[in-house]
Amino acid sequence: MPFVIDQETVTSMLNSQVVATAIDLGIDLVKMWPLQTAQELENDARYAEDLQVRFSCMMAQTLLKRPEQIEQSVAEAAYEGMDVIPGCDRDVMHALMNANQAYDVLSTYRGVNGADLFLEAARTLGIDVEDRIERGIRGVMASVARTMRDTSGFEIDDDVVEEVGLCKSVTVDRDVLARRYLASVTVGDALLNLMCYDVEDQQEQAIRALPVLLYINGLREQLAVPHTFVTAEQLGYLIDLRDSARRFGDCKPVFANSFCPQTFVATVRYLAMFAGQEWAEHASYLRWDPKKAEQEAKDEDERRSKEALAKKFNLTKDDSSDSADSDSGTADGADSEPRE
Repeated sequence: MPFVIDQETVTSMLNSQVVATAIDLGIDLVKMWPLQTAQELENDARYAEDLQVRFSCMMAQTLLKRPEQIEQSVAEAAYEGMDVIPGCDRDVMHALMNANQAYDVLSTYRGVNGADLFLEAARTLGIDVEDRIERGIRGVMASVARTMRDTSGFEIDDDVVEEVGLCKSVTVDRDVLARRYLASVTVGDALLNLMCYDVEDQQEQAIRALPVLLYINGLREQLAVPHTFVTAEQLGYLIDLRDSARRFGDCKPVFANSFCPQTFVATVRYLAMFAGQEWAEHASYLRWDPKKAEQEAKDEDERRSKEALAKKFNLTKDDSSDSADSDSGTADGADSEPRE
């Protein structure tokens, strides 16, 4: 199945404000790599765990087609291995378990056998991928090396990638990081077009998008681009935007070319801002200092205590003043009364 990138469209997004803003935040994060201290490594591990918990919440909510979010405490328990929580709906626990399993499957992606892992994750989430869609997916992933070379501007050999994987070093060059990020979105756009082909229900489309989001984060890791995240609500809005772009744009049929300039642009414009937010969140995790946090908490407690005392003192003082004024008024009134 053809997967031909419109390079002009991809390049045009390099100069968009939303991508530029996100990349600035991404550079702030990757400047901290490689991590230097034990505290930074511990913070990064905590971020990775929290990211998986958030992903499992989002995926379970999407799988169950729930308008309300899954409680994070429940998702944390499922992440820790619990499969039964008293009072918790079994369907929720089952969805969380499947979400974590799919997440773990694609976390092993190293640039090779991507299609096999993608399809395994899809099956874990209960997604049926028909034969011609599977062929399209395998075609896109077989050309990932070429896609990265054409879109990102760096040299890479297709044959080498098939054997040892796709792995790039960290870069703090804004243009290079932007190109790598957009390269990952080109692949994501094609996979979303394939997975959502001929599916009218937007909630079903959102479900079929889940393995794509997981795979793209795995691909970004190979490109030294930080992971990204969207909520279930944001994913639903993305599906709506992409449907509108395809409906009102002059899009070629998916089987003529799985890359679509219209859906690509809509996806980049919407998701880049959330990418920037996630990268800023990741950086805040890495900068976290437990001693500083403890001192800030103590300072905040002191501030609140002083405010409470000041408020109590002022109220007491005001009450005393009111009482004195009242007594004074009574005395004056008594003196002014005529004596018989």
